[in-house]
Amino acid sequence: MTLRFLPIVRFLAPACGGLLLAACGSSSTPDPAAGRPDIVVILADDLGYSDIGAFGSEIRTPSLDALAREGQVLGNFHVTQLCSTTRANLLTGADHHLVGVGSLVDLKLPYQNGKPGYEGGFNDKARTFAQLLRDAGYHTYMAGKWHLGTQGPEHWGFERSFALDGLLGYANNFGPVAGKENSADPVVFEDGQPAAIPPGKFSTDHYVDKLIEYVDAQRRDGKPFLLYLPVQAPHWPVQAPDDYLERYRGAYDAGYAAVRDARIARQKALGLIPQDFQAHPGSPAGTLSYGIPGPIIHRPWELLLPQERQQEARNMEVFAGMVENLDHNVGRLLAYLQRIGRYDNTLVVFLSDNGADGNGYPTPPDGFLDNSLENYGKQGSFLYHSVGWGEVGSAPFRQFKGFTAEGGISSPTLLKLPRERNGNRQVHALASALDLAPTILELAGIGDPGTQYAGREVAPLEGRSLLPLLRGEAAAAHAADTAFVGEVYNHRYVRRGPWKITRTDALPFAGGLLADQDWLLFNVEQDRGETTVLARRGVGSIAMPAPADGYSEIFDGLLADWDAYVERVGVALPPLQR
Repeated sequence: MTLRFLPIVRFLAPACGGLLLAACGSSSTPDPAAGRPDIVVILADDLGYSDIGAFGSEIRTPSLDALAREGQVLGNFHVTQLCSTTRANLLTGADHHLVGVGSLVDLKLPYQNGKPGYEGGFNDKARTFAQLLRDAGYHTYMAGKWHLGTQGPEHWGFERSFALDGLLGYANNFGPVAGKENSADPVVFEDGQPAAIPPGKFSTDHYVDKLIEYVDAQRRDGKPFLLYLPVQAPHWPVQAPDDYLERYRGAYDAGYAAVRDARIARQKALGLIPQDFQAHPGSPAGTLSYGIPGPIIHRPWELLLPQERQQEARNMEVFAGMVENLDHNVGRLLAYLQRIGRYDNTLVVFLSDNGADGNGYPTPPDGFLDNSLENYGKQGSFLYHSVGWGEVGSAPFRQFKGFTAEGGISSPTLLKLPRERNGNRQVHALASALDLAPTILELAGIGDPGTQYAGREVAPLEGRSLLPLLRGEAAAAHAADTAFVGEVYNHRYVRRGPWKITRTDALPFAGGLLADQDWLLFNVEQDRGETTVLARRGVGSIAMPAPADGYSEIFDGLLADWDAYVERVGVALPPLQR
């Protein structure tokens, strides 16, 4: 059996009681105008495909699991491999290169400087669905990580916002405490003005508090609202509030492989993947983070020293607490919407910006940091996620954040339509972050917005509305021969039908040029775990002849798709590369 032959929609286990079942609270407010739903988009940061219960995790996520039972599990939903680029795709519905976010906004490589599409934040061709919703009479509120450049959310359609500085991809998750400041302390703005997270308060807790505050102030005026909640969790530094730090003691002492295998077994039991799914075995010992030479390499659990095992297990205990706290706050926000009578007519989308992180970098030097084992996860600590735990998070797929393998671009995505109560379905049709803007706009009654906005030409919507698929009116959102292409930092992929090619370039310190790597071909309908390379082809500065392996025509077609994409969106490539 392959994913291709799974039913497009599968039903989950029978629903049971939970936080998100029918609300019977008080202080209800009538729904806004009929047919104009409220919209909630929750974006986790570096949450892996298998990191929540509905996708096989041992981490307790009852609120998200209840959302999955009420709505739909999108098991074949794709994002980009890094955070800024996914945020751009999500908010604009256009390819991130076209709207100024060709790379992370805080990291441009020399060959990208000055190139169109690499402005380091939204450019004049960007238009967000928040702007269109606000124009259509919606309240638009945002709280969390922006990471889309120096122009904050107040410039891009959000009426109220509490946002991490747009050039920051990470920050300490606790509000700064006097006398315990460190270089990672958050810099935040409310409605564009300097603000602060209260001392010692956890970021996810505060972001949800702000959204509730914004809604509560204006909910009685009858207007629908958009809530955008891009939390920092569980991006590094890996931290959690004190009451979450002891909840998983001993849960990860068995190591990477044992936890990953257990997750894959649960995914099969849930029907998320077929029983005969061939999971990727993981990276071999000696693997470099992101393929970049450096001091951190991956070692199997059995080769770690006892002290290293203790540290790694504790790191994952904290990470699990961080995810459980995220789940608690999702439940808290949705329970609030129930109490005020707005939940039923609400679209809820939950996704991650990329795959699980497997960075594994050493802790940055900072005299204010305390990474003693007893301080793991607390104020003043700064922990990364290792390659080993990154591959646990990306189970059952290959690689993780930063790569265009399935582990880097597959998101654990949940979606509940307005007035959907017992959807209880798994959807295996291919979809992506580009599809969310058209879906949201259609639900809000906003037609095709075209390519003009506020007197300027903007990038058109590229995705397709998922509503026919989610309502059971269509078996797929995209035509079978649609080409899906992506690139960040010259890490690339092309997918058309069952065929996918990926290419990862490493950056050696000597010479400063990206070393050319092979394109690898997979059949991801039969082998989404990407365990078998069907063919490979070298291109660019280290060109090799086309392989005599029977796949030349397939390769030629996919490479033509790549060339067309480079031309259309303006991908900046290193010297001597194609």
